[in-house]
Amino acid sequence: MFFRYVMSLCAIAVLAGCATGGGQNAGSVGIRMSDVDGNVFSGKSSSRFGLSSPNDMWERVQRGFSMPDLDNAIVRDREAWYTRNPNSVSRMLGRSDKYLFHVVEELERRRMPTELALLPFVESAFNPQAVSSAKAAGMWQFIPSTGKQYELAQNRFLDDRRDVLRSTRAAMDYLQRLYTMFGDWHLALAAYNWGEGNVQRAINRNIAAGRGTSYEELNMPQETRQYVPKLQALKNIIRNPATFNTALPNVANHPYFDQVKISRDIDVSMAARLAEISVDDFKALNPSLNKPMVIASLTPRILLPWEAAPRFRENLARLGNNRLASWTLWTAPTTMTVAQAAEQVGATEEQLREINRIPPRMMVRAGSSLMVPRPDWHNTEISSAVARSSSISFAPEVVLRRITLKAQDGDTIASFAARVGVPAQDVASWNRTSTNASLEADEAVVLNLPQTQASRLLNQQRAEEALAARAERLAQRQRQREESIVRVSSRKSSARTRDAEKEADTRPARSKANRNEEPSARGKAASREDERTTRRGKNAPKEDARPVKEKAAADDSRTAKGKPVRDDARSKRRADPEDRPERKDASRASDKAANRRAKGAEEAPAKARSAASDKPGRSGKNADKPAKDARTSGKEKNDKPARKGK
Repeated sequence: MFFRYVMSLCAIAVLAGCATGGGQNAGSVGIRMSDVDGNVFSGKSSSRFGLSSPNDMWERVQRGFSMPDLDNAIVRDREAWYTRNPNSVSRMLGRSDKYLFHVVEELERRRMPTELALLPFVESAFNPQAVSSAKAAGMWQFIPSTGKQYELAQNRFLDDRRDVLRSTRAAMDYLQRLYTMFGDWHLALAAYNWGEGNVQRAINRNIAAGRGTSYEELNMPQETRQYVPKLQALKNIIRNPATFNTALPNVANHPYFDQVKISRDIDVSMAARLAEISVDDFKALNPSLNKPMVIASLTPRILLPWEAAPRFRENLARLGNNRLASWTLWTAPTTMTVAQAAEQVGATEEQLREINRIPPRMMVRAGSSLMVPRPDWHNTEISSAVARSSSISFAPEVVLRRITLKAQDGDTIASFAARVGVPAQDVASWNRTSTNASLEADEAVVLNLPQTQASRLLNQQRAEEALAARAERLAQRQRQREESIVRVSSRKSSARTRDAEKEADTRPARSKANRNEEPSARGKAASREDERTTRRGKNAPKEDARPVKEKAAADDSRTAKGKPVRDDARSKRRADPEDRPERKDASRASDKAANRRAKGAEEAPAKARSAASDKPGRSGKNADKPAKDARTSGKEKNDKPARKGK
């Protein structure tokens, strides 16, 4: 028992000596124990193990490196690139001084490798305003869908993917989830860049092919293939900056910014003035704001430089209840142009377009919420419900065109407006009259309509006028045709009447003694031929003066020789200038009738003689002779003077 007591006293003495003279060794032992346990150091954990926090932020980052190193040709290539571009590296490292402390604090609090604090260098060069071609935004480069999955708000007034605090929190949640899924930080980083589904499918393909599933063994896109080597190259530069001819900027191991609560809407410019900093410095710490005003219901905390936060609180208290915001929300009652909206809210068109990001040649739809100047009497803050539900939508700007349309007979302003589909009040206003005013036929009515509607109505009116003009032309042609027919009929009727009158006037006078005498058919035809010759005038061809019998014999001789019988009267009639078509028709009809009568007259004597020879008691020297041809005998009989009837 005594021996045990002595040994205890010796042990206490030895431990006391170690505590006073070997603090650095004890600290190093503590670091190794932490590394074995997988813990990542923070300021609090360092003090817990008796370690003093480093004065430089880069030293603190290096102490937390715990990911396995990657060594390949791609890593060396990226190291060479960073070495050749020292200015780019310096800008990137200098931009990180505002956010690096907070990122490392969050990583240490979650016991995650501090190599992840270098991930924003790879993603965005530590630029919260960076936007990729895939619409990824913020220094952690969240695409819209993943941002919504991790509760990063994206609306007109703010985009939490750019918010320093909220985006960092979402990135740590996402990386922890990926590490839990794959159990390897390199695979987790590949999934952060390429997507966890793609990485999992690549792993499954390698398993099916009997290959390994490490980061370097997977088949992946070139961007993802270089993703982890970029991070490894930056890790090597931070760990040995002199080797790569790089000077690390001095980043204090101290918070750069402080959070300040606000309860009232405040302009960005007012907040910067109260904090006594520039607007650019304010926006650098509050990059999620999309408008020149901070809506307290959506952003109840703002970030200010550590030393500026107390000044802001002090200056804000001095203002009391004075107005802090010069903007508010206004809902458009109808679809209108930006100029009309600006006139209603007392702003300029340029102001509304700039603050609400309204594209050119666009109108604001009804129900859209616009940020407009806040009146002096308006002290109500914008509620969270109104801000989150507000939206803005646009419609193509309507270009009005002044046109005139023709009214119809019996139209009024109201009926005309209803026909063209325009409010009657607008039509009356444009024409400075009342809605019940009467319009005359073809009276011009002024309209101010959108380009498409105006063109449609003008084309419709032109089509109607073209149809009406065509119908009028057709009706005119029909009237002209009918008038022509009437004129021709009238001329024919007049010609027939004149011919009948002239024929009656030139008919040879008959004596009372010869009234019952029946002239032969050829004599009647010759008489009518004489009458036509007399009508034609002095230039009419004269009848052959030869006797009828000699003329007939001459005609028969020409017929026997095969020559056509010459009709002098008809050939002369063709050349007669007075021989009009209507007279020609009447003359031909008269000739045909005369020929028919003459033929009947020629055949009548032959028929009579034939009938007489067929009677019984025929005798004499001609009894045995055959009867002559009726045509010949008739012709011979016609050569003789006609006998008078008894």
